[in-house]
Amino acid sequence: IRDNSDDHRFKIKNGTKIGAKSFFVLEENLEGEIYDDVNKKYVTGLFKDALGLGGGDSCRLFDKEGKLIDSYSWNSHASYEGDASKASYGRYPDGDGNFTLTKESKGFANEWYKPNIVINEVESKDPNGGGDYVEIMNLGATDVDISGWYLLDDDPIGHKAETTPLKSGSIIKAGSFFVFEGDKDFTFGLGKADKASVYSSSGIEVASYEWSTEASGVYARMPDGTGDFQDVAEQSKGRSNLVRNPAVINEVESNAPDNGPDWVELANPTNEKIDVSGLILKDSKDDKPYTIKEGTFIEANGFLLINDLTFGLGKDDSVRLFDGDLLIDSTTYSGHTSPSWGRYPDANGKEFRNTLEMTPGKRNRFEGIPDLIDWPGEGEVSTFDKQPTFLEDSSGLDFANGKLYAVDNGTATFWELDVNKDGNIRFADGFEKGKKVRFQKDKDNPNAKGPDAEGITVDSNGMVYLASERDNSSKGVNYNTILMVDSSKEGTELIAQKEWDLTSLLPSVSANMGVESVEFVEAGDVSFLDKNTNSLFSMDNYPQSVANGVFFVALEDNGHVYAFVLNKDGSAILLSDIDSKLGGAMALDFDTSEKTLWVAADNGYGNRSAKIKLNGTDNPEITHLLPPSGLDMNGNFEGFAIADISYVKNGERPVYRFQDGVKEGALSIGSISVKE
Repeated sequence: IRDNSDDHRFKIKNGTKIGAKSFFVLEENLEGEIYDDVNKKYVTGLFKDALGLGGGDSCRLFDKEGKLIDSYSWNSHASYEGDASKASYGRYPDGDGNFTLTKESKGFANEWYKPNIVINEVESKDPNGGGDYVEIMNLGATDVDISGWYLLDDDPIGHKAETTPLKSGSIIKAGSFFVFEGDKDFTFGLGKADKASVYSSSGIEVASYEWSTEASGVYARMPDGTGDFQDVAEQSKGRSNLVRNPAVINEVESNAPDNGPDWVELANPTNEKIDVSGLILKDSKDDKPYTIKEGTFIEANGFLLINDLTFGLGKDDSVRLFDGDLLIDSTTYSGHTSPSWGRYPDANGKEFRNTLEMTPGKRNRFEGIPDLIDWPGEGEVSTFDKQPTFLEDSSGLDFANGKLYAVDNGTATFWELDVNKDGNIRFADGFEKGKKVRFQKDKDNPNAKGPDAEGITVDSNGMVYLASERDNSSKGVNYNTILMVDSSKEGTELIAQKEWDLTSLLPSVSANMGVESVEFVEAGDVSFLDKNTNSLFSMDNYPQSVANGVFFVALEDNGHVYAFVLNKDGSAILLSDIDSKLGGAMALDFDTSEKTLWVAADNGYGNRSAKIKLNGTDNPEITHLLPPSGLDMNGNFEGFAIADISYVKNGERPVYRFQDGVKEGALSIGSISVKE
């Protein structure tokens, strides 16, 4: 061993060995041979007499013949939050990882001081023609060396060659930002549904953010570093994100009947009353701005009608909403509005379209879209897991036989929870940590990342089915698959007993916009037209079915629900295609008491839901519902399940929702009123 001087040498005793996968520590009082640079020979001595490692130094390892085997150099003593006693420089992972700041772990496996770095802003489609970018922020108290760090999307294998590690000496200072630039640090494109992940030089994921729909502006944390991601209009690349008023333009009238005034309706997409005083409205020009009067508020999830504009709206015009100089929302229409120009869906929607009729100060109505009704139950929503209980990628739910079934899409881990009629919920025996499901092809590959399991259901025989939209080992490829397992089998990992690949039977969609849910319904509970026979569905036509019923799956991309028979030989037959008219779908549940199929959307569509009454025709009855007033409108709820009728208490049945992207508060419990 030598430091940065060839005169400072320590030779380990002959015969010294290191066990396989073990460590050997050279400490101050370790005996060996030290180099006498005066007489140019080795003499017996202690390690501390040979060399002392300084604040800017090197450590070099040579073999017996004097050939350099390994080395590491540093510019200052290792220190964590100003305390040198807490830190050392170590390889992470041990042995083949790069050197980084680690906890002092002499003689044991290294532990990494993971830097407090988060993704803070993502641009995947700049309307002004600029490139994609991902901004990170250092929330820690010390600067972080990010040399060799790199960015990947949801196809880390396919795009590994399209990323460039950051050059040596790259530093992100405490409290500041760094931007990974498209066409410089990476050459792949970020999609409308994608994931951005930042990796250390050793290939360890440091931070990630995943989105399912393209932002109208950019996705940015509000406030910086710690807040939730919001879709904001203005970029703030490399600097603090701008906090904007949440109000949005919801409806525009430029050609009112009977020479009535032009008007603009604003909406409040939040669960709290907001102050819109001082916000400014403009048309396509800047010469006649309208300033909202002081003391003007919009109630939670409410609307504000403005019909005393200082400008007139013409054909082929725009309406723009400003908070000071910051543009926070805008819409442009062709011709005159007919009959009005409205956001779809209200408040949370990503698009505008012609309405069915003018609805100033009320919810928008559209041709072919069911009217919205209030949630038919109490607004109060409680939380089951007030501390971390599930994993962070919570997704599908199902309620069957007194149990709640829940699944995590990041690991394909599912849980069974016993639900008592007094409201008490506990993990079923053997499911405290859940059970992980693996593809059949991964039976002998313990390192495979497994299914992206978004949905879960149970058939009448108690078999569990997971709906997966892709293989987590190849996230850039859509792979819509149903996997069947027997949850009663022992062990924490289960190999799928049967699998059905539905990809070719469904519309072609991007990798992360595929099957989000699956729901089994017994044959006797459904009545719909089978497109294969052009008559009412009958189980008698499908003798090879694996179960006595229909499997409905929901596609996130278009909000449609597809009915399938799954056969014992692994084939599947598409029976029907039902448009929920929600625009997107994340969850399914069948209410056996009302014989109604529920479809639930996430926060991209206002966490709304649809009730579909399968009436034996190709035109089922569809009702759209707002979420309960107590539900967090910003929550990304991907699971939905209703308890059966035997759980009624005081005229209400429990309703469960599962929120993605949170470590605690994932499982919410509300209720729905029971019809008398």
